[in-house]
Amino acid sequence: AIDLPMRAAPKVLVFGSVNIDVVFHACAKLPSPGETVSCASCSRLNGGKGANQAVACATVCGELGDEDGVDVDFVGCLSVKDDAFVLGALVERGVEVSKCQLESGVETGTACVLVDTQAENCIVVSPGANNCLSAEKFIKAMDSRRDAPEYACALFQLETPFDESVAVAERVRRDKNNPCVTFLNFSPAKPELAGAVLACEHIDCLVVNETEAEMLCYYIEDIEEEDENEDDEEDESSYCARRIAKFSDKFVLLTRGAAGSSLHLPPMPVTGEDVVYYLTETLHLNKGHVVDTVGAGDAFVGAFVSSVARNRLITDAMSVASAAG
Repeated sequence: AIDLPMRAAPKVLVFGSVNIDVVFHACAKLPSPGETVSCASCSRLNGGKGANQAVACATVCGELGDEDGVDVDFVGCLSVKDDAFVLGALVERGVEVSKCQLESGVETGTACVLVDTQAENCIVVSPGANNCLSAEKFIKAMDSRRDAPEYACALFQLETPFDESVAVAERVRRDKNNPCVTFLNFSPAKPELAGAVLACEHIDCLVVNETEAEMLCYYIEDIEEEDENEDDEEDESSYCARRIAKFSDKFVLLTRGAAGSSLHLPPMPVTGEDVVYYLTETLHLNKGHVVDTVGAGDAFVGAFVSSVARNRLITDAMSVASAAG
């Protein structure tokens, strides 16, 4: 089996979003414009893709009965007034939060989630402090330490400014003697960033679902002729992932829901051969480690990165991620 190039140190950086989710449960119906509806209950939860994925990274090994976990540094930005509520919950799940950034003049990112009695939902998100997350502050603090951490993997999403993620990715990959593998979860999908994401040389692996893969492929097809090597038996999502890997020269991890996942590698340097690993079985695990109720995808991503950081083979990492997500 082919593995991603990395060193053995089991330390993961998650640089990304943190939210407070205000969830209104069992609404009589989802409101129309100008309409007020009642609900059965309301709860205030921790959320955000970055925080969810950090928790998954930190807890997946314990969920699977594996004593050897990874250390997870989470770097997010939130209001100083929510320090205890938000960060306290992350610490309880084994996530290191000392590098988080606190702001006094802005609210923590907030999601308002309305769920009706049929489990349909609508969501409104205010990014808040997520838009203030600073690569400069993180890098300055990292460079000022003689014992700065050396990360095996770093994980990013698109709920915070992409340019800040790129700057951090460049910094953690700088030490050629201790290479850090960088992952970007292209979620929430932002078509306006497709070109920049595909061209970014500081990202090693893209994690996408089927919809996100098609979105990136649309960008490629606008500037490049259709792939002449298309396989008639290849499904649409696999075709998109293969083209993304070839065009961007990145690993592409495609999540397929109940159908499993696949990892698509760039063409081999000499032969030009396409390499892909498929995981089609679906495994199940208690999902109590996810910070919010719609975090299955985040659990998958966090579990995969955590497993890769521990030098698991790619196929093993995919299996662990399937169990967690």
